[in-house]
Amino acid sequence: MNSFATTQATLNLSHVAIREADLDLAATCGIKYWFLPTLPNSRVDSGVVWLAAGASGTALHAHSDEDEYFSVEYGELEIFVDDRWIRLTAGQSLTVPAGSRHTLRNQSGHSCLYFYSITPEYASFI
Repeated sequence: MNSFATTQATLNLSHVAIREADLDLAATCGIKYWFLPTLPNSRVDSGVVWLAAGASGTALHAHSDEDEYFSVEYGELEIFVDDRWIRLTAGQSLTVPAGSRHTLRNQSGHSCLYFYSITPEYASFI
């Protein structure tokens, strides 16, 4: 198992499938985003992302003050962090610490669905 990856309970994301994507880039980039609601004045940004087989996520970047958490619902997701790729499968999660350069991709032959959360207060978000 990857040293950064942890296994946890699978998220119940069934509510996402009942509405259209908030941002549908499937035809051009192979990505669909569903942004999850947050409390007023919240510093949390979270959502669910569908990533087509062979698609890549955002360009290599870092968040100066925020950790970013990823949890794979189904499929496989590879996250580049600390100069290496970490492969996650359904039920696994990873937190990318603030300041770490990262990006992601899906090199498998199947689409994947994952949850993300960007926050400086992640421990209190759970």
